[in-house]
Amino acid sequence: MTLFRQLMMTIVAIFSLMLAVVMGINFNTTKGYLIGQLESTTQDSATSLSMSVSDFMALEDYASVQSSINAVFDSGYFSEVKIHVYDTDKNIVRSNKTKIDGVPAWFIDLIDFKVPVAKAIISNGWNELGQVYITGSAGYAYNQLWLASRDLLISFFIIGAVTLVSGGIALRYLFRPLAELEKQAEAIQQRRFTKMTKIPKTRELKSVVLSMNRMADKLEKEFASELETAKWLQAKAFKDPVSGLGNRHFFESQIKSHFSARERGIDGLVLINLADLAKLNNEYGYESADIFIQSAADILSAKVASLSSVATLARLSGADFVLLIPDIGHEDLKQVVDEILEELVELSTASISYSQSVANIGAISIDGSIELSGAMSRADAALREAKREGMNTSKVYDLNASQNMTLNRTAWKEILESAIAESAFHLKKQIVASLEDSSDVLHEEVFMGLTYKGKEYHAGYFISLAEQFDLASGIDKVIITRVIEYIKSKDLGVPLTVNLSASSYGKPDFIEWLNKTLSVLSSDIKNKLMFEISERNVLNEEEQANALAQMLRAQNVLFGIDNVGKQFSAFQYLQTLMPNYVKVDASYTRMAAGKESDAFFMHTLCKMFSSLNIDVIATGIENEAQLSALKRFDVTGGQGFLVGRAQDM
Repeated sequence: MTLFRQLMMTIVAIFSLMLAVVMGINFNTTKGYLIGQLESTTQDSATSLSMSVSDFMALEDYASVQSSINAVFDSGYFSEVKIHVYDTDKNIVRSNKTKIDGVPAWFIDLIDFKVPVAKAIISNGWNELGQVYITGSAGYAYNQLWLASRDLLISFFIIGAVTLVSGGIALRYLFRPLAELEKQAEAIQQRRFTKMTKIPKTRELKSVVLSMNRMADKLEKEFASELETAKWLQAKAFKDPVSGLGNRHFFESQIKSHFSARERGIDGLVLINLADLAKLNNEYGYESADIFIQSAADILSAKVASLSSVATLARLSGADFVLLIPDIGHEDLKQVVDEILEELVELSTASISYSQSVANIGAISIDGSIELSGAMSRADAALREAKREGMNTSKVYDLNASQNMTLNRTAWKEILESAIAESAFHLKKQIVASLEDSSDVLHEEVFMGLTYKGKEYHAGYFISLAEQFDLASGIDKVIITRVIEYIKSKDLGVPLTVNLSASSYGKPDFIEWLNKTLSVLSSDIKNKLMFEISERNVLNEEEQANALAQMLRAQNVLFGIDNVGKQFSAFQYLQTLMPNYVKVDASYTRMAAGKESDAFFMHTLCKMFSSLNIDVIATGIENEAQLSALKRFDVTGGQGFLVGRAQDM
């Protein structure tokens, strides 16, 4: 319960107590006054009547006595006027049934009102002739008590309502700094270090606000230091200082993670060798050599940024670069290689290279059957063949790995359009479990594939082509609809997570469609539905990712970021998006069980994520050594073949 409600309830309780006390005092005072007045009136009337009828009683003129009784009865509020005659031992009586108008029955039943009875002796000289009895009427007393109580109660309610309204307005004004403090505390918890600019004048509130501002400033500096530390460690471990690209260690960790995946599509592996780098360094100095390397790295980085798939680019050694492009066909790979070589050759025109001989490129298309060692040796063979053919040449080998992709390139659009129309994708799910207790499943990630002519293709075979054909959003809509139907038909214990492509949530109409789809779902269904987006897409489309995150938060739907750490970034985007969890790239899982320096970097990353209240999930867990190593860090859950394999839905 809020402090505002507690204070309002306290005010109401105090006001009600005051009302009860005042009502009690007023009621007893009014009741005592009425009883006193009634006693005085009846006694005066009894005395007056006894004196006025004494002569009539002596003459035994009982008709006149009756007239006197009637006159007294009609002139006051009495229920009965009676004269007892001693001589005849009879009573002369005038009475009427008491009527109480305008007073509720419950009020009459609640109030015990003792009606006074006044007495007076009728005498003539020394002779006592009779006695007068006058009983007061309770109707008047009840009526006056009810009116007084009602008016007081109405007055208190009016005053109380005015007091509560004005008090509520005043309290809200006074509590405005507290509301701002609450927002500030919530923002600090989410690592948004806002500060209050309006300082309240109340001494206690002013002290609290200033303390919170100082704490926010200190935490902001500490978190900035954590970010810088993580960035520095990442650069120290994985970044080539000259080109700004990943180094050999970075590439090895990424490519091992990629080749360990059980489901791989058609990949392209490219080796680039800069010509005469040693001569340039010897004759013109290391600065000229560095400019050559940096210029080549810029060309390669720009090309990687234009690719739809998640590519890995690194500098292996002085003159050698390597590029791994997942999910790319042979013809597309040849085009990429030709474009890279064409741009590199322009470095000769700009007099950046040593001579007209700038670079040679060797590339291969491989499928899931090719192992890592074989892929690297064959790419190296392609590079040697390109060098033998002369300067500024390239060689791209197919290795018969792209046969399916060639077919797909010519017919894939029709296949995908048909699959979307018929909702023909088959779905699998893989568990994400707690590292502490593998039986505690956190959620299940949904994977898709399709079957064509009896052969199953996982998403890696066609997702990049789907994005090129602008069909990714249609596929995502089908998958989301299928998953929602599955949730409705099953009694699920954990949520299902759907991966969204950047080309989907990059479209405002897709976000609008998803928002409408989620709006009609019950909270129980939305609690069983989650979404993931990749870090690379977030970095490329941060504005669209932020729009998606805001919409999902408004719908109370959880979301996470996948492949975190695969790109070089300072992770500032996390403070804007504030996902519910992150899935660190599988290469970091290998690092956790590797040498101490790599494990320390993994520990720093997990600590930073945890400080943002973001759950960390490790991916690609394949052996007990990795699982044991991850348990030492701030890792909430794990995913991989050791944790659980994908199962059909």
